[in-house]
Amino acid sequence: MNIVIISGHPRADSFTQALAEHYQQGAEAGGASVKLFALSQLKLDTGPLTSGPSQNNWNDEIRQLWAAIEPADHIVIAHPLWWGTMPAELKHLLDRLLLPGLAYSYAEGKPLPVGHLKGKSAEVIMTSDTPDWFYRLAYGKAQSKLMKNQILKFVGLKPLRFTHISPIHNMPAPKRQKHLDKVRQMAKNFVTQHKKSAA
Repeated sequence: MNIVIISGHPRADSFTQALAEHYQQGAEAGGASVKLFALSQLKLDTGPLTSGPSQNNWNDEIRQLWAAIEPADHIVIAHPLWWGTMPAELKHLLDRLLLPGLAYSYAEGKPLPVGHLKGKSAEVIMTSDTPDWFYRLAYGKAQSKLMKNQILKFVGLKPLRFTHISPIHNMPAPKRQKHLDKVRQMAKNFVTQHKKSAA
């Protein structure tokens, strides 16, 4: 099983990055081949989109990310919830990466697109300071719905899994470690189950 993880936090020392690394550890322990791409290490300044997004706006790092996604079976995106959505840098990356004609296309006369990443599954691990119950009841899981319906399913990714870890603010170190251990085990279990179902 090939897995690509995108750590979507602009800082390398973030809890999001630690979660991504623990997911990688668990998936590799289960026997998967994993490539981790950290947003904090990616160069995103690839010029203005004056003529629309295209591979001409890609640098070598974005090309390497897409080259890893193409053969991947499962894609994981870890990110914090900032002002109700993902960090701007992660949105910028997705704007450059998921190109029309490459990640999706429209057939003539059809109102809905065809996703070109069909056959791959996806997973989102999101952190926030907002308690999960408030995120669900007051905000209607808006960011999760956006990621699911307007990004991941749009390009053909499914089934989809979501994990929301909160509230992060003032979370004690032992509890953070508990979440890290849980994500590592979750990844290992996922890969193990995938191997059994494919056997």
